[in-house]
Amino acid sequence: GSQSSGCSMIPHDSQFLSLALSLAGCWAVTGPGTAHGQLGGSVSVQCQYGAGYEAYPKFWCRRKVVLCFNHLIFETMGSEAEETWGRVSIRDNHTQRVITVTLENLTLADAGTYLCGVARIGFPNPRDSVKVIISPVSSNLQSLTVSIVFLLHRTQPNILYPLFLIVPTFLCIVCAVIWVTIQYRRKPREMVPNRHGESL
Repeated sequence: GSQSSGCSMIPHDSQFLSLALSLAGCWAVTGPGTAHGQLGGSVSVQCQYGAGYEAYPKFWCRRKVVLCFNHLIFETMGSEAEETWGRVSIRDNHTQRVITVTLENLTLADAGTYLCGVARIGFPNPRDSVKVIISPVSSNLQSLTVSIVFLLHRTQPNILYPLFLIVPTFLCIVCAVIWVTIQYRRKPREMVPNRHGESL
């Protein structure tokens, strides 16, 4: 990702120490740069942060110039517990030092530039920019899906109805064959003369 786009690095007077801290903070978080999702689907973004920031709250927000929109900030409480706000969830893995943000049920309005980072009071917030790109569902895919559903709807009854007729007919034929076989075996026995009776 582009570290400079997500950070505000303006020196005040000649405070080079503050500038150095800002630079270090900016580079402490690295995002993927861009993330792609499909309309109606979901997208997950992972941002890696440096050692020493595990216990700090982590945030995800929509970027306005170099800062966040105040009403679009999603933040953890410093723990690994997942936090959810509507279609957005954020969780922090302290072992891997990874922030994972998931956006569900994507709309075209979700496209834009966001910031993921570490929230620190009184210090520069390490952060990086992530551009979320939303792609509409392909019209060809929609047409193919509709065609398959329509085809299944049309063919399913044609497959099931003959089965309801064939299975009982087949069973009747099997029963008839068994009955004829039994009758055929009985008749030769009845036609054999009782030789013992004739000898008497």
